[in-house]
Amino acid sequence: MGSVSIIAFQSVVMLILIITGFFLRKKNFLSDETTKQLSNIIVTVINPILIFNSYQTEFNSKLIRGLLSAAILALFAHVLFIVAAKVLVRKNHSDFETERFSLIYTNCGFMGIPLVEAAFGREGVFYLTAYITAFNLFIWTHGAALMSGEKPTPKGLLKIVLSPAIIAICLGLVTFFTGIRLPDIIQEPLNYLGSMNTPLAMIVSGSTIASAGLKAAFTNKRVYLYQTLRLLILPAITAGAFALTAFAGVSPMVISVITIAASAPTASLTIMFAHKYGRNAGYASSCFALSTLFSMATMPLISMLSGYFGSLIIL
Repeated sequence: MGSVSIIAFQSVVMLILIITGFFLRKKNFLSDETTKQLSNIIVTVINPILIFNSYQTEFNSKLIRGLLSAAILALFAHVLFIVAAKVLVRKNHSDFETERFSLIYTNCGFMGIPLVEAAFGREGVFYLTAYITAFNLFIWTHGAALMSGEKPTPKGLLKIVLSPAIIAICLGLVTFFTGIRLPDIIQEPLNYLGSMNTPLAMIVSGSTIASAGLKAAFTNKRVYLYQTLRLLILPAITAGAFALTAFAGVSPMVISVITIAASAPTASLTIMFAHKYGRNAGYASSCFALSTLFSMATMPLISMLSGYFGSLIIL
């Protein structure tokens, strides 16, 4: 089964899990508070464990070259999205901060990790950590400044360094370069915890969508406009640009992994940042809900487009 087919299959699996979360919330098996608690567990415990596990592999120069290439592509994608958002979203709308934020920052952890792991295994997640690192660097500096209207602070920069995902990446890199491997008695529980990422993340996404309300999301024309940009136009541009890096020797797997991360739906942190900085959390929820649902179809499409661009380069 090719990577596009795997992503399409996994998207359907994730959609079923999202629907499960949706109905659990509607039937009051999950509350808003429980959903937030599960979200915090995923972000602070399970995602970092899965990231760390990806570094429990044998050192080789190919992986290092791939990781550096992935980092460059990730930085390029974020800069492109920031520039595009500034050009396309004008300040004359009351929710322009939320709209720009929703265009720039993707759910590369919640959505990216399950898809990349299904399609490419641990090596793919290893490369995805480069995008997650760039995501954390930008979202806690540029993203926080955008939503708060204030410049980044030393406290905000410290929060980046101390975030669980960055700590997991740093620890993982140490074990990767030194060859340290955890004993089975420790690694096996970590594997079990990491495997919880996909079902829990999708159930939380479904519960969040249920809380946001589908009617508000489906009746807002601006959400359609900006999610078309987020899910189709900007990812298609990045996929085309990434394909050109094949001339520089960037591996197809690295290109595919970063393309998946760049084509993921609007970050769930859009809602959390809206709450934190007094922005329109309802509108942020609508962006997240519509983006997550439509991404089930658009992410396989962008992956297919990336493969098509790659085949043109080869020819």
